[in-house]
Amino acid sequence: MTYCTECQTEWTFKDKAEMYKTLDTSRKCPYCGEIQYVSLKSKRQGSILTFLFIFAMFIPAFFNTHIITHIILALAVLVFVLYLQVALIKLSGKE
Repeated sequence: MTYCTECQTEWTFKDKAEMYKTLDTSRKCPYCGEIQYVSLKSKRQGSILTFLFIFAMFIPAFFNTHIITHIILALAVLVFVLYLQVALIKLSGKE
C-alpha cells in the first residue's frame, strides 16, 4: 500500500500508474497537492524487475523453443513486471 507522506492518504493503483507515464518521477498528491517522489528503494526494486524481464527473454533460447513461445513468455513477463513495478511503489517527500 502506498500512502502520501504528507496527508497519509492511500493512493490507488491508477494514481501510482500515472507516475510511469512520463520520465519525471514526481507527482502531486491527488488529495493534498504536495509533490511526492518515488522512493530510492522502489527505484532499485524496479531496476531488479527490469533485469527479470531481460533474463526471461533469453530463457527460451536455451531450450530450442518456437518463436511463438518466446514471444508469449516475453509478453507475460512484461505485463507481470509492469504490474509489480506499479504495485510496489513507495513514496517519499524528497527526491
